[in-house]
Amino acid sequence: MDDIESDLSVFHRIDDPTALDGPRYFRLVWRLAAYQGVMQARTLAARDEQQQSPAAGPRHEAGTGRRDINPGIRATLQAEPAFAGVFSFGAPDG
Repeated sequence: MDDIESDLSVFHRIDDPTALDGPRYFRLVWRLAAYQGVMQARTLAARDEQQQSPAAGPRHEAGTGRRDINPGIRATLQAEPAFAGVFSFGAPDG
């Protein structure tokens, strides 16, 4: 998160990422790998690592050749282990 905050500050001049609404935050963060910052370096390192160990590649739907894409709704975000501790939805509706 510190790396994302740093790159948002440098490339988008956003000093407080928590002040952004969710959709804008993710639109900007998604693009950080395009700039020559720490997120691009991390993305390139992850790609290089993945190319060296093909068994750890992205998940695909069986037989379709398509990536398993999380639709980003509350239930699927909470169920995805890769997102554990990233999203907070506050107190349960009641």
